[in-house]
Amino acid sequence: MITRRSILIMSLGTILSGGSLAQDLVLADDDFPAPLAFKVAPLTGGSDTETLALMATFGESENETKFVIEIQAPDEKEGSGPISISRGAFRHVPGSRPTRFFEQLAKALTAQAPSLSNVKLETLPFSIAFLGAATARLPGGGFGGGPGDWYATKLFLDQDQAEVFFNFNLVSGEAEFSIKDEDYGNTVLSELSKVIW
Repeated sequence: MITRRSILIMSLGTILSGGSLAQDLVLADDDFPAPLAFKVAPLTGGSDTETLALMATFGESENETKFVIEIQAPDEKEGSGPISISRGAFRHVPGSRPTRFFEQLAKALTAQAPSLSNVKLETLPFSIAFLGAATARLPGGGFGGGPGDWYATKLFLDQDQAEVFFNFNLVSGEAEFSIKDEDYGNTVLSELSKVIW
């Protein structure tokens, strides 16, 4: 059966299928901290067939953190390469306990002076760049080397003042935030804390 979600996933695959392999830019390296891994599951029931909504979950019980990630289908290509640009939003989910989430995220992003924002929002918009077609995960943790189920993306937060890699696999339900540049760590943490509280 074809659902709205499968149409969006097929759209992502079609749009991203031409061109080079995804995130050769972020190969695994001992100099980089481990990414922050969490689970994602598609949310169903929405009326917008152009939006992929994912419930993100980190931790369990009293340390469980939840938030929604909404991603619009890519609407433009950057030049003639494989990169597609779109937009999305994080949505607040009540009842989260994000202390451990932010501790681990600070390590993954090498935030030097992590601080959480006092601003609390229900929605936090972002821009997103899909870095190529769905690709395979390399043994060392990077991406590339052939077709697969991982989407390698880069998120732009705070009016493009902060960047973080967001990689996700809709088949396995795995996702992760990983470092783009250590200079962005503090800002990414502060921005995400506006909606994950």
